Amino acid sequence: MRYLPIHVDMKDAKILIIGGGSAAEAKLRTLIETEANLCVVAPEISDEIARWKSQNKLVWNQRDFVPSDLKAVRLVYAATEDDEENARIANLGREKGLLVNAADQKDACDFITPALVDRSPVIVSIGTEGTSPSLARAIKTDLEARLPHSLGKLANIINELRAKVKLKIPSLSERQLFWAEIFDGKDLLSQLRVSGEELTSRVSRKMNSHKDSNNGGVCLVGAGPGNPDLLTLAARQKLHSADVIVYDRLVSKGVLDFGRREAEYIYVGKEPGGKSTPQSEINAILIEKALEGLTVVRLKSGDPLIFGRADEEVDALEISGISYSIVPGITSASAAAAEIGASLTTRGHNKAVSLLTGHDAKGFAEHDWKTLAAKGARAAVYMGVGASGFIQGRLLMHGADKHLVVTVVENASRAEQIIVSTTLERLSEDIAANGVKGPAILLLGYAPRSIAETSFKRSAAQ
Repeated sequence: MRYLPIHVDMKDAKILIIGGGSAAEAKLRTLIETEANLCVVAPEISDEIARWKSQNKLVWNQRDFVPSDLKAVRLVYAATEDDEENARIANLGREKGLLVNAADQKDACDFITPALVDRSPVIVSIGTEGTSPSLARAIKTDLEARLPHSLGKLANIINELRAKVKLKIPSLSERQLFWAEIFDGKDLLSQLRVSGEELTSRVSRKMNSHKDSNNGGVCLVGAGPGNPDLLTLAARQKLHSADVIVYDRLVSKGVLDFGRREAEYIYVGKEPGGKSTPQSEINAILIEKALEGLTVVRLKSGDPLIFGRADEEVDALEISGISYSIVPGITSASAAAAEIGASLTTRGHNKAVSLLTGHDAKGFAEHDWKTLAAKGARAAVYMGVGASGFIQGRLLMHGADKHLVVTVVENASRAEQIIVSTTLERLSEDIAANGVKGPAILLLGYAPRSIAETSFKRSAAQ
């Protein structure tokens, strides 16, 4: 992210606009909606700018720009019709430590103005870092149609209600959850169209039914395979209301972004072949934070109930008398199967699918290899990249067909996803050849549904 999107208080701040033509007019169309003091410097101004002047929305100095105009201003817009002059003004402003926007010259801009959907005090800003203003305008048009004009009035009512809710619910994390449940994401646009009276009534009913709780607790939350779009609504709400987020190595930044900025983030990742946080230490962190009365989210990649050591953490919480809940997530095997268009169970082919781990506490994990090697057997292997040679050898030793199709899906559902279609005979070789390092799922007995339609990286053997 090159441009930091922030909303700056411009009440009574002086903004200098240099130019009086169409470029300046375009900048002013947004600026006149602010509470800033606008000063236009230009020999001539357009009819629209003149109309705004007659309405006392700006001050016009009818002359050419001089460097002393830069004194005591907060922002500068160089919006003459001359690109060279705009660049010169931008350089002068920058020398004085001012932020300057030069019309239609991205490289000369310290900041750019996003497309805005104005439902004051609700403001939605849409930026593309200058790459595609037309795309920003298209998104703005779509949001304009979706967001009701009464949204600003609703926001002011919520602001009044917040004080009452704060008195009833002193805990910040509980208030976050309270408001998340008020706007629970189900047909949100319809909820935003409710009347102020209806919203007030809904908040009052919920406050009356709220039970005070000063005790902390822990929620084990499944982060899914990494794509933020696959995060459940319940998981988003838990993240939004958490005081502390204890997260693993494979949790993506996009998922972490659903947490509050004010929350405490504690990384407890286990690095393959490197530094790892012992499970006992993780348990101690969860207990310590919960006993402080904080709301803790234990964020685990995929589903915490599948190779997520949930039992060990739940046991520790129960022994300490700490309340807990579990929010399941989409497991990586399901995400990987979806990416290749394959059902994990197929009528007439397999009545079961085995979910296996390539490693356990003792090293490579042993399984019922004879059953797994049988014709028609299917399995999804987690943490199997490093153990691929071992798995390959065990299956072949127990009679598996060397031509058994195997699909390896690395970073399932993520932008950096790699899919390798191979055979059991070439499994280890093709994993290495395609640079698969993990996290990856080995789908034994599954092939991409359509080579022509599925985006994947094929092995040389295929």
